[in-house]
Amino acid sequence: MALARAYNFPSLPTERPCETPASAIPPLWLALHFPALALEALEIPPGLAAVIEAKAGRVRIHACTPAVAGYGVAAGMVLSEAQMLCPGLAAANRNREAERRALARLAERCLEFTPWISLDFEDALQLEVRGSLLLFGGPEALIGKVRQACAASGHSVSIGLAPTPSAAWLLARSGTSAQALGSETLQSVLGELPTGALGIDDKLASRLACAGLRVLRDLWRMPRDGLVRRYGRDLLRLLDEAVGKRRRPLRQFHAPPKFRAERELATETEALEYFFPLVEALLVEFEDFLHHRDAAAGGLGLELRHPCAAPTRIGLGLCRPSRDARRIAGLLRERLERIALPGPVRGLRLESAYLQPFAPASLDLFAAAAASGECWDELIDRLRLRLGPQALRQLEVRADRRPERAGSEAASGGSEAERAFRPLWLLPQPKPFSKLGIRILPECERIETGWWDGEPVRRDYHVAVDAAGPRLWVYRDSGTAGPWYLHGLFG
Repeated sequence: MALARAYNFPSLPTERPCETPASAIPPLWLALHFPALALEALEIPPGLAAVIEAKAGRVRIHACTPAVAGYGVAAGMVLSEAQMLCPGLAAANRNREAERRALARLAERCLEFTPWISLDFEDALQLEVRGSLLLFGGPEALIGKVRQACAASGHSVSIGLAPTPSAAWLLARSGTSAQALGSETLQSVLGELPTGALGIDDKLASRLACAGLRVLRDLWRMPRDGLVRRYGRDLLRLLDEAVGKRRRPLRQFHAPPKFRAERELATETEALEYFFPLVEALLVEFEDFLHHRDAAAGGLGLELRHPCAAPTRIGLGLCRPSRDARRIAGLLRERLERIALPGPVRGLRLESAYLQPFAPASLDLFAAAAASGECWDELIDRLRLRLGPQALRQLEVRADRRPERAGSEAASGGSEAERAFRPLWLLPQPKPFSKLGIRILPECERIETGWWDGEPVRRDYHVAVDAAGPRLWVYRDSGTAGPWYLHGLFG
């Protein structure tokens, strides 16, 4: 029986602090800036849409589609002003976690161009490419391949090339086609960029403009000590990092660990009882792999190779990440028993889908309670296998404080909904009720939101106890002595 194993796993954690790569030749940085990352991470289609974010107590536009920009809407504008300019504007809350995941996927894609990538700049990747120029045929050819890879991933990108990461980032953000391959030309290439390209706040940019300092060349002509006294050391630090007078340490990105193992059968067979022991052996290796890295798997893929047919590929997702080989083997066996193979099996391959840090179950004085939780997870996985993922439904949490909008029903997935001190049973519509025989507890949750979309609410929610025993979720309008409304029931 032939054995072939390959672990595509770096020896370092996913991301670690690291200095910029030391080498005898100076580094060259390729900065990839994704100006529409907030829209692309949410997969917002072209149209009258924008991504909003709360800043300093006001909801502002973070990014918008070109169609919205045609109405005069721009980043930083207050949402109410944007809706006046573009009445049909649809707004979505910014999702920083989705943006982080999108950047991580792009970084994994760009590892084919260089092993040294950093995610330390906002909405950007930094690729150290000095050693990649000869391999890919020079700067222009490399930039063309990188641009194609980003477009294939569904992301628009602007690119800058310079000997320092800060300078490359400035060129990428400005959208200019200028490049600086050496330090001697760096100041002349960057000189015409506006001072706001440094990423400084609007107040400082306005002060610089009032003093006649509108481009970076104007700042380099000023005495250094005068800049520090008038505008602070941070401005001088940004200028020094851009031209390489000050080194900015970066953290190196590493692709998350992946497991991949293969086995060949001594004899081709269609009988599950003959080839499944090899699947179990691979799962034991997978369990050891996860234990050594203190990780858990949210899913995996099994490929069965046939001599005269296309491979049979089976994907398995878990409702809760696990590293229990016995549990995963039981689910895979049940899945295999329900499919018809196109021919005998001659080989197997097992791959991890996605890994995450292992989170052990919370310890409980009552062991039976913990065990019942694990049995519940296994039951959900088995029901999903037998009935299909659409047969099970769960609550999906939305970023909205209004109870009637905060949750919706969705297909059962791999993550739990957030738990809040709110009832799961909400009435279709709140209804008035009498306080007779009802004791309202003093604890209050005030919800005041929705003023920007035309459906504002100002409510004070309380828990009420009925004389018969059930707990109720009631409210009345904030700051009034108006009627009480029943909105939900606690189980």
